[in-house]
Amino acid sequence: MANTKNKNMILKRVFLYTFILTFTVLVAAFTSGASAYNCKPGDTVCEDAKNNMNASKNEAYTYTKQAQSIGEIIKQLDSEISQLNASIAENEAKVAELNIEIEKTERKLAENQSALAEMLINMHFNSDTEPITILAGSKSISDYAEKQAREDVAKQEIAAASEKVKETKAKLNNQRQEAEKAIQLSKENKNLVASKRSEQESLRSEAQQNANEATAVAKYWEKQVQALAWTPPSNTTGLGSRMWGAANTYPYRNNCPGDNVRYSAYGGAVCQCTSYASWKAKEKWGITNTWGGHARNYVNASGYYVPATGGRTYVDKNPAANSIAIQTGGDYGHVMWVESVNANGSINVTEYNVNWPSIGCYIGDFCSRTNVGSANTWFLHFD
Repeated sequence: MANTKNKNMILKRVFLYTFILTFTVLVAAFTSGASAYNCKPGDTVCEDAKNNMNASKNEAYTYTKQAQSIGEIIKQLDSEISQLNASIAENEAKVAELNIEIEKTERKLAENQSALAEMLINMHFNSDTEPITILAGSKSISDYAEKQAREDVAKQEIAAASEKVKETKAKLNNQRQEAEKAIQLSKENKNLVASKRSEQESLRSEAQQNANEATAVAKYWEKQVQALAWTPPSNTTGLGSRMWGAANTYPYRNNCPGDNVRYSAYGGAVCQCTSYASWKAKEKWGITNTWGGHARNYVNASGYYVPATGGRTYVDKNPAANSIAIQTGGDYGHVMWVESVNANGSINVTEYNVNWPSIGCYIGDFCSRTNVGSANTWFLHFD
């Protein structure tokens, strides 16, 4: 019995470890060796393929998360099954005890019935039914009274014995009914255990199926990546020019530049480039800036979890839309949100805290530029 329990425990652990390893490999497939993928401006076929790639990637991530949750469900089922097995063992022990009590009660009933039969026989042969007969056979009135009293006592003993037989029979019936209920409950619990086992196996099968689907999606994603091999050049230079009409969604836009650096928001001082770029990352990808630091330190912001994709952040020199451009020059550096990438590799950005009054960009305020050179610029990616 102990060997069977140990075997089952080992199998459960092997199953859980296998799933953990599978999910780790799948997640690694989506997060390691990642790079930015861009389409040339106007290439709608490429854009559609990229959208399909991202949709497949998100679907694979969803399957993986669902499969990961199976482990906790299986643990809960194991707990429920253990409780049911304990209840079954308790009922079976109760039935065993009741069977012993039933056996004792049956012996007692047989003894009581035998005693009652003996009393009835003795009374039949030793007693006279007619008082005149008892009186005639008596030596005296006192002798008559004594015989009559003995007969009355015998009748009372017979009545008591009969009542005892009835009580014993009733007790026996109750014990049998209780045993039958315990047996029925044990059967029901065994059926419930079988149902739970079936449910557990179904969950395991579903988890394995989801894992297989995630693997297939990963392969499809890999093929799509090969088809999207265009990398915009990153050797363009220049500060670009003002890009008018860009949307400003920064929540503190009405406070800037008046509240410049007065307090922190979204991982940086309000109305500063870090606060704005971090807000855009949160708006687009659902990620909260926990890496902190000055703008130049954003080059070290790799490996952070991205809620929108389930992947991890990474940094390289490939410009991409919806990434953070990082310039490390100066004491603090500068970061910008990349709205789009041009065919020549230059980028179109929105940002805060750029001191360029001639094009309408001021300290602590919003600015947008087009054709900004991407040379000597790092990019923090979230997809």
